[in-house]
Amino acid sequence: MELFRYPQSLAWAAAALAALLVFRFRAEQNRAATARRVLGPAWERLAAGPAAARRRLRGLLFLLALALGALAAAGPQWGVELTPVTDLKGNVVIAVDTSLSMAARDMKPSRLENARLLLGAIAENFADYRIGVVAFSGEAYVQCPLTTDQEAVTYFASSLTPGMLPAPGTDFSAAIETTLGMLSRYGGQKVMVLITDGEDHSTVLDTALKEAEAQNLKIFTIGIGTPDGELIPMLDSAGNTMEYKKDNSGKTVVSRLGEAQLMKVASRTGAAYLRYSGPDTAAADVRRAVDGLDLEKSRGKGGAGFKNRYQWPLAAALLLLLIELLVMEKGFSLRWRWLRRAPAAAVLALLLPGTLAAESAAALARKGNSAYARQDWPKAFEYYSRAQQKAPGDKRLDFNTGDAFYRMEDYAKAREFFEQAATDPRLAARASYNRGNALYRAGDLQGAITSYRAALSLDPKDENARFNLQKALEQKKKNSCSDPKDDKKDKDKKEQQKKDQEKKDQDKKDQQKKEEQKEQEKKSEQEKKKAEARQKTRQILEMMKEKEKAAARGQDPSQQALRQAGKPPPRPRMEDW
Repeated sequence: MELFRYPQSLAWAAAALAALLVFRFRAEQNRAATARRVLGPAWERLAAGPAAARRRLRGLLFLLALALGALAAAGPQWGVELTPVTDLKGNVVIAVDTSLSMAARDMKPSRLENARLLLGAIAENFADYRIGVVAFSGEAYVQCPLTTDQEAVTYFASSLTPGMLPAPGTDFSAAIETTLGMLSRYGGQKVMVLITDGEDHSTVLDTALKEAEAQNLKIFTIGIGTPDGELIPMLDSAGNTMEYKKDNSGKTVVSRLGEAQLMKVASRTGAAYLRYSGPDTAAADVRRAVDGLDLEKSRGKGGAGFKNRYQWPLAAALLLLLIELLVMEKGFSLRWRWLRRAPAAAVLALLLPGTLAAESAAALARKGNSAYARQDWPKAFEYYSRAQQKAPGDKRLDFNTGDAFYRMEDYAKAREFFEQAATDPRLAARASYNRGNALYRAGDLQGAITSYRAALSLDPKDENARFNLQKALEQKKKNSCSDPKDDKKDKDKKEQQKKDQEKKDQDKKDQQKKEEQKEQEKKSEQEKKKAEARQKTRQILEMMKEKEKAAARGQDPSQQALRQAGKPPPRPRMEDW
């Protein structure tokens, strides 16, 4: 048993601690030499004092904490614990044909799209198996290694596309050999699901099947396609059909489902062939067929390992760091002299609830002033109100609350609080002035004039009150001298201007609406033309497809004669692209 899980980390940590100790020792020597030169004989008394001892204790505690932290990082281990291992029945490798023939659309939307759906359904049905994915055409490549992560299998399956591999054609033997290589180091059931249209061009298929039989690999084959066949579309980067695949002689290629070859592969390995009828149905059929096989079972086992005990040195390191923070060079003695020297009355005053409440009100008032300075009037009012509950007789709080309401444009409440604040002789002049401002803003000119005069009587040097009083008197005189006829003319003129402006706005809106309607009609016409062009293009492609398909099926006169005689024509061997 190794005492540490990461012995190399322990070695590096020990070297770092040794270097730190050397550095700390030299630094202390230099510090002591400098202190001797500066302080002389007094240094010896200071070095032997309690402060120096506590400083050395703090350094020792810090170094011990670092050492214990390094020990925890090395992973000390002792004792044995059992670790469970997931119980898996076996391994399934899904080989998907990605040749160009899988782009045929006799299975909507295409053969390969259906193969991808089937792959995801198989992954869900075999959750208790390791699952891998192989993509093959003329050669085979591991698309997804064996894993129990279904999301990873689905992700890799989404990237399968026709013609994605550089080698053209379809080679079953390459897919089988790659699968055997993936399964060579795993136990339990070994199952391969071959998803293809069945047009194999391999020359060494028998050799690959013999090797599969030797390793007890069961190959289930699933044919995707129709016996009548379908043309192979050549797609552009946007997925649109440009033309249909032709052979070297210029004839259109028809890709047909080769069921005979798929049956041969399945029967040679003791498995079964299935014709694809839907992803969920096919996946369920494969699962039932695999469950019916008498294959080797892999059982879950418990693994034994040493238990990691890093928590103990780590906890000790944290405790030493906490103690190091608590050790002060000046010791722990508390200074109570100020309490002994203070008069008894002062000590009792600190304990009185009224004093504490007053201090709390002052603190709230300061917070309200800070909010007022930030122009946060509602917050300032909140703090002032809470302070008033602590000290209801303080008129300064009424004055500040009135200011907050004034800033929030609630002039009626501001006037009330200023009236309450005016009962304090120290605030009467300023409260009367502010009350006049609130009344002026509320439209009560006579009340504002009265308040300004009261402020001037209390403080004749207040120029702001004098100026505002003059403005209030002028405004009152102007309101009393105004002609009602002139007011009516001005009102009629404003209403006429408003109507003219509304008419202009309406005309402008009508013009914009007409322009938008014309633009919409123009866009609709363009879309209609585009749709007609797309419809014509689809019709032309369908006509070409039917013509080429008919020509490909009826190009041999001898086959036509055989059909007329009532004999089935031999199926030609077509190349896969």
